[in-house]
Amino acid sequence: MDLPDVSPARLAGTWHIVCSSFPLWQSGRRTGATFTYDPLTPGGASPPRMADDVAYRTRSGRGRHIRGVDTRLTARPGSVYRWRGRGVLAALSSTWEVREAGADDAWAVIVFSKSLVTPAGADVVVRAGRLDDPAVIEEALAAGVRHEAPPVPEWRPA
Repeated sequence: MDLPDVSPARLAGTWHIVCSSFPLWQSGRRTGATFTYDPLTPGGASPPRMADDVAYRTRSGRGRHIRGVDTRLTARPGSVYRWRGRGVLAALSSTWEVREAGADDAWAVIVFSKSLVTPAGADVVVRAGRLDDPAVIEEALAAGVRHEAPPVPEWRPA
């Protein structure tokens, strides 16, 4: 399978997690999870970067965020990024890549490596605004099967 070339500009916007092998999203304790990517202005010869905001709701309905910065690892084939946390999470980092992308970037498969606090796994995300498209959801769910990432509980936005 050819690896897609997915730049920060292509990832820009909000994506809903619909399938995941990540225990945090499968437990049902955190719902409505989204990734929002915002490309950052490049500085000289530095690699492409983007702000990364993971948002979700707790069981009580309270909104939470995990924020970081993703830097594209241009020396590696495909679309590989290193995430580094912001604030109290600044000591944490992980590596992830876009393994598949749907037509018109309606959905994508993000595969992430093990970190100090998380296992390796895969998330299938659907671009905000495409959740009501049955063909997009069918393709995204099929990608979840291919990557052993089952649908997450209550993935529909509130």
